[in-house]
Amino acid sequence: MDENITMNGVRGIDCLVVKKVYDALSRRECLENIPFEVQLPGGSLGDYVFCNTQFGRAEVFQYDCEPVFTEKDDQYARMRLIVGIPVYVVLKRRSDRRVFVLPAHPVSCGVVQKDNIIRIPVDSTVYAPREFLRQGRFEAQAETYVETGCVNMACGCDSLNLSLGIFLIVRVVSDVHLRIPNYGYCEIPPECDEVCDENFCEKFLDETLTPFPQFFPGDLC
Repeated sequence: MDENITMNGVRGIDCLVVKKVYDALSRRECLENIPFEVQLPGGSLGDYVFCNTQFGRAEVFQYDCEPVFTEKDDQYARMRLIVGIPVYVVLKRRSDRRVFVLPAHPVSCGVVQKDNIIRIPVDSTVYAPREFLRQGRFEAQAETYVETGCVNMACGCDSLNLSLGIFLIVRVVSDVHLRIPNYGYCEIPPECDEVCDENFCEKFLDETLTPFPQFFPGDLC
């Protein structure tokens, strides 16, 4: 028996490098009736049926040319950034029922954005000790969950209006070394199930493997 294995199954203590959350904040934002332009593969929006919206992983951008963190005192800093969320619309073409996932470019003051990212500004005070902030130990991460409300496809040739409800979490994280109990490596998972039985017809035609089913319900005893 391995001497490093204890009664509770722990093989020892390992030191791992992980991202520890030192502070976090949440907020919700609702964007109502925002126009988006879509580059269609052909025709106009009237030739398509709206299916749903999809959203990419949130990204963190600098606010103009400002640093993300600015010192306030020994323990706290001002965090100012932009959270960007990629937006896609799923459309089905009426003629051949083909489905397309297309980037949706926001339109602001009549100007179409070059990318398909909606941007949410964040400005808050967070815990980030000065001595470690000056060492570049902290970074900001964002996570979002977006719900789609009203959809209006009658606003233009290649544009549609969306109302989006956004749940947002921003975290202040830093790489740290953590000591954790080691229970050993995970077992190899089972093989994937076959999607289709290639011998279906052979088994179906074999009367011993696939007997003829009963067509009618049994009599009441």
